[in-house]
Amino acid sequence: MTDRFKKLSTYLKGINNKDIEFDKNFFSDSENNFFLINNQIPNFFIGDTETSQVTNLQDKFYNEIKFPNYDDLDDFSLLIDKAKKSIFAKILDEQILFGSKILEVGCGTGQLSNFLSRYKRKIFGVDLSENSLIMGDDFRIKSGIENVYFMKMNLFRLLFKDEYFDYIISIGCLHHTQDPKKAFFSIEKKLKKGGFLVLGLYHKYGRIYTKIRKRIFSLLGKKAFFLDKYLRDKNISYEKRLTWYRDQYKSPHEISYTIQEVLEWFKEKNLKITKILPLDDLNEYSDIFKKKNNKIKNFTLKEMMLALNVNHASEGGLFTIIAEK
Repeated sequence: MTDRFKKLSTYLKGINNKDIEFDKNFFSDSENNFFLINNQIPNFFIGDTETSQVTNLQDKFYNEIKFPNYDDLDDFSLLIDKAKKSIFAKILDEQILFGSKILEVGCGTGQLSNFLSRYKRKIFGVDLSENSLIMGDDFRIKSGIENVYFMKMNLFRLLFKDEYFDYIISIGCLHHTQDPKKAFFSIEKKLKKGGFLVLGLYHKYGRIYTKIRKRIFSLLGKKAFFLDKYLRDKNISYEKRLTWYRDQYKSPHEISYTIQEVLEWFKEKNLKITKILPLDDLNEYSDIFKKKNNKIKNFTLKEMMLALNVNHASEGGLFTIIAEK
């Protein structure tokens, strides 16, 4: 085992009071890069010249805004209460199997990773933003969570062993990269056969209203906050609304797609689609990891109608595809 793996093993033992097999059998790195541990977070970031310009912009941006924050979450029970208000998060927690190995790509401040930490799962949250990762790790330590591991990593240069994870979750991340399709292929390699990929991206039609509001905000600034239901909700702290505003309207780079375009990526890798949200119905009884028997009727029309779906647009115009490898 090389010095850098020994250093990481020592680090994990120190924060978790137990050892974990974290050596060359876990990571694959043929270039013998050396990694440091900065401000409690392991830094496994390897640069990529093809994507470095956008990567550097996003790194700086999300180190400043730290989205979402933990302002109203004093302990783990409050995080559970918050997450369960989201049907999707609640279903993920109920249906991801006991003892699974999970990778969250673009975990931000790690709220979902920390929430999914029950039931003997082993979860790795990777992100560019060191400040966001520190926030998630602080909550992890305070809550006594010992099976979640946060680290800085370039999703185009993931160091995990291929076909290692049972579940890979990436929601709201890849569309901020220079090449989302390349990013998709990068993370898909780390999913084992029979594992599930959960991918959330900005929708080309559902994002139309956000782009219009973005133009108006550039002219009127905070005076136009009333145009966004989240920003005009006075029950939400001003700081949280401002963070939402920056994440939705000030990001230095984003790309949006139709669902049909992204389904071609899944087809190239022969992944079997189990759920497409919001085209498929979602309720507390939905089985999101079960293969569907029939196709969505009037798929093209339903996708185009997302441009008129107010709820979809108000949530940022995100669609999610779930598939089995």
